[in-house]
Amino acid sequence: MIIKQLKIIYILIGTATLMTSCGLSKELLKVVDSGLKELVELPIDYCNLFPTPTFEQWDKDYELFDGYLTRDILKTQIGLSYTLNGVHIWWCAPSARTHVQLDTSTMITDNTALLGNWRIACNRIITYEDSVVYADKNFYRSSKLVNDIKDDDVFLLMTADKFKLYAKQKGKSNFKKIAIKNYHLESKRYLMLYGLSKAGAAISFIGLDKEGRLIINSYYVQERKVNGVYIVYQATMSQMIFKKMMP
Repeated sequence: MIIKQLKIIYILIGTATLMTSCGLSKELLKVVDSGLKELVELPIDYCNLFPTPTFEQWDKDYELFDGYLTRDILKTQIGLSYTLNGVHIWWCAPSARTHVQLDTSTMITDNTALLGNWRIACNRIITYEDSVVYADKNFYRSSKLVNDIKDDDVFLLMTADKFKLYAKQKGKSNFKKIAIKNYHLESKRYLMLYGLSKAGAAISFIGLDKEGRLIINSYYVQERKVNGVYIVYQATMSQMIFKKMMP
C-alpha cells in the first residue's frame, strides 16, 4: 500500500525516482527505535478551510486565499489544460491554489519549531470536491477518504536547511530514503522543496496544529467544466501528519 502512496508523494514533492541505496543512519535508527509509532484518528476535514458553499460567495472566498501567494510561489504553478468530449479540463500538481486549504491557525511563526525528528501519526489521501450546476445554482460538496495507511512507517528529519524523508514498508526491516531536499518556508504556510533552484520547487502546505503536530498537505488539483452548464473543482490531498520525537 505504501508504494502507491509514495508514488503520489514523488509527484507532489518533485522527487523523480525512488532512491533506495541509502536508508537511516545508525544514529537515526537508534532515535526511531527509542520510541513507538503513535497513530491518531482525525476527521476527514481536519484543520481545513473551505470557501462558503454557496453559488454567490464561493469565488469571493476562494480569491481571499490568493492573498498569501507570493511571486516565488506563483512561478511554480504551471498547470495544463485540454478539452475532452466537450469538457474543458485544467489540472495542476503540486498546487498552491486549491479550494480546500490548510487552516491559517496552523501558520508557522517560528521556523525553529520545525527542527528535529518527526514520526508519522497520520498518513492518508483524501479527495475533496465542490461543484455547481448553473441552471439552478445548486451547490454540492463531498469528500472521500481514498487511502489510509496505518501499517507502514515514515520518518522525517528537518534541519535548518534540509528536508529528509524516509519510509519503511510493513514487513520490511529497513527505512528507505524517499527524498532529501533543500527547503524554504514562504508566507508561514507554504513548504518549498527544491534541488538547485527554488524556481523548480514543489509546493506543499505546512503547519503546526494546536497539539504541536506537523501537518504537510500536498495537492493535485483538477477543474472540469462545460461552459454555462456546470463546473467541478477537485483537490486530491496527500496528507502526512507527524508527531515530534523527543530527544
